[in-house]
Amino acid sequence: MADYLRIAGSAVFLVFFFGFCIFIHELGHFIAAKIRGLHIIAFSLGFRKFWSKKINGVEYRLGYLPFGGYVELPQIDSTGTPEDENGKPLPEASPTDRIITAVAGPLFNILFGLALGCLVWVFGVPQDSPKMSTITVSEISEAGPEYQAGLRKGDKIVKLNGDAFYESWGDFAKDIMLSIGKVNLEVSSPEKKTVTYVPRPDSPYAPSGLRREKIAYPYFAPLIPFTMFPQKGSIAAKAGIKKGDILLAVDGKQITTFMDFQNLLDANDGKPVELKVRRGDKTLTIAGITPKPMEELNKELPFLIGINWDASKKNTDLEVNALIPGYPAEAAGLRKGDILKKVNGIPLANREQLTQITRQGKEVKLEVERAGKLQNIVLIPRKQKYYTIGVDLAVNNYPNPFRQLYDTVDLSYKSLRSICYGVANKMGLTDSGSTIGLRNMSGPVGIGRVLFISVYQGSFMYGIYFVVIVTFALAIFNLLPLPVLDGGHCLIAILELIFKRKMPEGVIKYVSMMFVVLLVGLMVYVTFMDIKRLIPAKYLSGPDQTENKEQPNVSPEPDPTGQGQ
Repeated sequence: MADYLRIAGSAVFLVFFFGFCIFIHELGHFIAAKIRGLHIIAFSLGFRKFWSKKINGVEYRLGYLPFGGYVELPQIDSTGTPEDENGKPLPEASPTDRIITAVAGPLFNILFGLALGCLVWVFGVPQDSPKMSTITVSEISEAGPEYQAGLRKGDKIVKLNGDAFYESWGDFAKDIMLSIGKVNLEVSSPEKKTVTYVPRPDSPYAPSGLRREKIAYPYFAPLIPFTMFPQKGSIAAKAGIKKGDILLAVDGKQITTFMDFQNLLDANDGKPVELKVRRGDKTLTIAGITPKPMEELNKELPFLIGINWDASKKNTDLEVNALIPGYPAEAAGLRKGDILKKVNGIPLANREQLTQITRQGKEVKLEVERAGKLQNIVLIPRKQKYYTIGVDLAVNNYPNPFRQLYDTVDLSYKSLRSICYGVANKMGLTDSGSTIGLRNMSGPVGIGRVLFISVYQGSFMYGIYFVVIVTFALAIFNLLPLPVLDGGHCLIAILELIFKRKMPEGVIKYVSMMFVVLLVGLMVYVTFMDIKRLIPAKYLSGPDQTENKEQPNVSPEPDPTGQGQ
């Protein structure tokens, strides 16, 4: 029931805010036109109307196709003689009136984004890591271009493309994704060197969405400071954990990821743990912390035997990549590198087959190959349980509204630049390329999908943060100086002001029609790609479209989704 409510709530959020971004844009045009005394025929949300009502001479419409909206302003058209809805001639609008009316839509989007961005500024949004001025390589794939160029585990990166940085891991990876041509990583230790390489897609460390989009992503993982934020009155707070403490080890075992921490808490099954933390320049040991079970979360968790697979390999690869501490597979003697051959006497074809059997919670007989020899292992799956000591591990970011606007403009510019270089590279016009292309663009369907997911899988504030990006991006897109867009209307009006005469009507019509065709074609293409993204990857052909290609398990990780067993 709770999940249905979450789905319904996310859907309502999507419809309201997506529609409101369009509404606020058209409202800007509407108000500006009213102020400038222009004739308004209609105000519409969506295309192909199914409902309309005329009030004070303006027809208000709702359309079947929710791909935008419009304010019908005949005097904005720079060609021919403007006419009202009855065919009566209207006076031409001045270039100044047209510029003000065209700019008002994007301006309202920006003002709306700045206002909504204040919520993000006050409450913050989770980010994947703290901001860092150096990035230490925790794991690296030998198949990746970085390793082949000389980057190694333990290297400390201090500059990216010649510039120092202070940003989260996600932003650092984004800078690499949006780079043109070669990337330069300057390493300060253990030896000074510069690693130069061309980024490649299909990194095993990339999130599944980026792998599916074939966007370049680092072939290495960072060592991220594990910062703790104890909840008020929690077990951690009572034990002496303070906000900002960096967790180094649990029971003497090093911690580098959240799942390292969670695994060790779960493996202790409620027994006291000892934490080693860094507070400023001091290293402290805090013992006797007893985790408590997460009762609500534990109600529907599956049985696991404690195997982790290499997520960069195919689903049919049955070689054990890692063992989860404290789980039956480790206790029964299974080892990393063992290859599973049979389960309960049945030849094992893929990982899902093992998942279905082990999650019944009954005794499992495994036949494994180890160093060329077959061995039998018997174990009983263990009910997965999660434990907590009451610490928040998410790091929040509190960007002010103008920073959010700057970041969106910067991302839009770099994305457009990458797309142009990618197209130019394929046409042989430049040696520098990018893995980002037109196929990675999204239209209303894709934006709506991501907005829904941001609320459903994230949080209300994360959804608000994404709405801010959407409304800023909508303003930026419409200000592009292309015919049929707001920026195009402004460009034509500005040229009229400069040359003191109207632009040739035939030229405007021809160019406008050409761009209408291009934009409609682009919309059809990006909508097709958006719909394709809705299809689960397992139903798409090709080795790069498997569901199992997720971020590899840098550390053993219990996974109720099917990656681990």
